Amino acid sequence: MYSASADFQTKIKSNTRKISWSGSIQANGSTYTFDDENIVDGSITRSISSQNLNIGTAYAASASIELILPGVSRYELYDGILELNCSVDGAADVIPMGNFTISEATQASDHITLKGYDNMILFDNEQFAPSAHMTVQSPYAWLTEMCTDCGVTLGNTSAQIGAMANGRRNTGFADVVSDVNTWRDVLGYLTAYLGGYAYIGRDGKLYIGQYKGVSDDTIPSSFRYTSDLSDFRTTYDGLSAIYKDGAVQEYVANTNVGGLVLDLGSNPFLQFTDNSNRLSALQEIIDMWNGIYYVPYSADLPLVPTYDPGDVLTFTDNQAGAYDIGSITEITYNISGVMSVKCSGDNPRLASAQDRFSKTVAGLSKEYSNGQEIGGKNFWLLHSENTSSISVSSTKTQVSEIEWNQTVDVQRMGFMYTCELALSATAIVTVEISVDDEADYTFEIKEEKSLLGTRPVNRTCGFDVEGKGLHTAKVYITVTDNALKWSDLA
Repeated sequence: MYSASADFQTKIKSNTRKISWSGSIQANGSTYTFDDENIVDGSITRSISSQNLNIGTAYAASASIELILPGVSRYELYDGILELNCSVDGAADVIPMGNFTISEATQASDHITLKGYDNMILFDNEQFAPSAHMTVQSPYAWLTEMCTDCGVTLGNTSAQIGAMANGRRNTGFADVVSDVNTWRDVLGYLTAYLGGYAYIGRDGKLYIGQYKGVSDDTIPSSFRYTSDLSDFRTTYDGLSAIYKDGAVQEYVANTNVGGLVLDLGSNPFLQFTDNSNRLSALQEIIDMWNGIYYVPYSADLPLVPTYDPGDVLTFTDNQAGAYDIGSITEITYNISGVMSVKCSGDNPRLASAQDRFSKTVAGLSKEYSNGQEIGGKNFWLLHSENTSSISVSSTKTQVSEIEWNQTVDVQRMGFMYTCELALSATAIVTVEISVDDEADYTFEIKEEKSLLGTRPVNRTCGFDVEGKGLHTAKVYITVTDNALKWSDLA
């Protein structure tokens, strides 16, 4: 939570208040200032998790604002820096709401609508070559190196990073994944190694945050317009990860009960050859969840500009129970004065009953005793997860890849692919799963009527893969424009 005076905290939660917005745009050597008289509408959205409760995320915050700027052309504002501030009458505090690089400017008469993103996008601008980064060093050194290369200042101190899970454990980047192209991809894996999430602060600096179980503020029923609180609690009581060299999936647990399994897949920073060191690193990550239980929620509240993603809120009154707390995983500040907050999380009861992955990992936990493998390897479970979104068009685009070392002549392999599509128009979506780039192993399915908006996609298939040695499965997606007729929608 952003630090503000006691006077500000009292005024912002009073029954009557007046909130003011102001800001500036620095573009092409000029500075344009604006305040409430120039602002028509706008919002800022920050997120640290998807629909699930994730670690290892590196999401960019976005801002959209519609301004009245007579005499200013949108062409002057591209790649400019948009700065937004918020204040409340009666308090001297001016709360910075972030700096955003303008990526889109749309003009209508004297109105200009601007859209921008924070400095997280700078980590996408610099390519990462594993062969050029073979150094074993501390997580703080890794963060400092990527910030230097990408022109971003690191906001955490060395002591703060050292206090996190694995913060003092030196590590190197093992080239065991295929989805690392830029420093932002590396940042996602390193953040997971630290058991946290990455975000850009209001000052434009990079920070690594961690989930916590201590409440930052209480939200009574009188201070919320709407609220939906889940009837379950979300936590993690186990963690699984793949050690690529040994072709094994390892499992560790903490003292929580009734939780989910946190899957880290083949994290390049967790490929220690020493078994004890590797398992100890995994244990530090899952131990950070000890005692943390969140109730997923979504709520609309009066605007409190000091709230940040990662802040833990306690809900009271009406449908709220005695332990209804949860971390803000997504927040939208609307200039109109309304704020939306959300805490993501899955239902452990449904996950354990219906999800094949969760049930398989639960079974894998029985295959280990004090870190020693005691079961067979007839069944493997490999998992890969992209750390950032991928743009797909009418050109077939590879969106995922996974590799395994087969030790038998023929093995039945089952593949499951899930993603979340955000379509800007109606389209035909084609998902293709291919093994070893061979036509005989290609599986293709089309979704003929996809409307614009966000929706999940799930695809499964199976192959009898022949031949010992390394094999690779790849997933491709093609999105083709397909204007639907009204009659098609009946």
